[in-house]
Amino acid sequence: MTFDNLKINTQTRLMPMIGYPMAQSSASLVYDCLLERFDINRIMWPVEIKKGELASFMQAARTLQIDVFALTMPHKADIIPLLDEVEQSSRLFNSVNIVKTVDGKTVGAGMDGKGCVGALREAGTKLEGANVMLLGTGSISGVVGYELYRSGIGSLTLLNRTLSNAEEVARRLRDNTGLAVEARESTPAELDRAARDADVFIQCSPLGMFGFGADHPYLGFMEKLPAHAVVMEAIVNPPMTTVVKKARQLGLKTIGGVAMTMAQIAEIFEFCFDVHPDAEDLEVCTRVWCNHFGITPDQL
Repeated sequence: MTFDNLKINTQTRLMPMIGYPMAQSSASLVYDCLLERFDINRIMWPVEIKKGELASFMQAARTLQIDVFALTMPHKADIIPLLDEVEQSSRLFNSVNIVKTVDGKTVGAGMDGKGCVGALREAGTKLEGANVMLLGTGSISGVVGYELYRSGIGSLTLLNRTLSNAEEVARRLRDNTGLAVEARESTPAELDRAARDADVFIQCSPLGMFGFGADHPYLGFMEKLPAHAVVMEAIVNPPMTTVVKKARQLGLKTIGGVAMTMAQIAEIFEFCFDVHPDAEDLEVCTRVWCNHFGITPDQL
C-alpha cells in the first residue's frame, strides 16, 4: 500500500492491524481513507504478529502508547484474557477485532456481527422472522448469530465440517438468546436440506479465501435456495468468490464481503472515535478499495 494521501507529522498516532498472515490484507486501505476524511491524525498499517506473540505485542503497544488497534485471525479469541474489559457478546463468543484504551484500561469489542447485519440491512434484506442458513462456525459465527438474533430472525441453522464446533456455538446462542438454533454437519445432504428453507444464506467459512488453499467442495446446495433468498459472503479477498459467482449465475441477490467490511468499519469508527461514516464516506472508501484490486464497484 502507499501513503500518498496521508498527512504524517510528529503528532500522527499509530493504529496497527495485527494478524497472521497479513501479506494480502487490504482493510487498512479503508481505515486510512476514513481517517483522512474525518481528519483523524492516525495511520493504520498491517503488522504480522504470530499466534503466541500477543503478550509481547501488548507490552510493545503500551511502550509505544498505541491506544487503538484492530486485529484479525488468529488473535480474535486469544486477545480476550489480555484485556481489561470486553463487550458481553464478544466475550461470550470469543471474538474481538478492535481494542481501544479508555482511562488506562484496554476495552475490546467484536464488530463482525454488527457489520454483517448492517450490510444486510443496507441492502434491504428483511430479517424479521427470516430463516437464516450460516456456513462455518469459526471466530465470527457466534457474534454474527447474536446480532442476527437481535435483528429478529426466526431461526438459524449452523453448518460446519466439524459438527462439534457448530453444536458449541448453537448451544451458546440458545442458552443466551432463546433463538431457535440448529447445528448440522456440512455434508451435501445437510446443505441441501438447509438451503430449501433458507431466506438468507451467509458464508462465514474461510473456504475460497485468498491464500487459504481450499475452496468449497460442493455448492450444488445453492441451486436448492428459494428464488427470493439473499446470499451474503463474508470473505473480502478475492472480491468475487465462487459463492458469489454461483449465486449470480442462479439469479440470486448477493451481498459481497466488501459491503460487510464497510459496515463493520463504520461501527468501529463510532466505537473508537465517536464519528459516524455515512453512505458517501463508505462509497469513497469502496472506490479506494476497488482501485487497489483493479476493479470497479459494479464488479463487487
